[in-house]
Amino acid sequence: MKRRIDVMTTQEPPLCPRCGAEGLLWARVPHGWANAAGGAVEGRTGVVLCAGCDADAPGAAPLITWFHVHGQAQEQDSEEFARLLVAWAEQVAVPPLDEQRLDTEIEMWRRGDL
Repeated sequence: MKRRIDVMTTQEPPLCPRCGAEGLLWARVPHGWANAAGGAVEGRTGVVLCAGCDADAPGAAPLITWFHVHGQAQEQDSEEFARLLVAWAEQVAVPPLDEQRLDTEIEMWRRGDL
């Protein structure tokens, strides 16, 4: 089954949520988890392709290299870009929710530390 990946365009480069550096690409991907009752919770979440953080990720290196060479996608590059984008998107995985980290951050926010 193919996953629908939406590539988002913005005026400014997206910021990597992991390291804060400028990302190369922002996309929305399917994401979900099982709730406390065991039911599926499905939605979409944003992911950023980052040259630093994703250099070793499956499918990412060729797309990162493509961006370093071409800068941005142009119409004449669409076939090669699409092929690399699909290869990356098929490998994108959103890490599972870390509930303990979430609880810690909620408590920090309540104390005014975040």
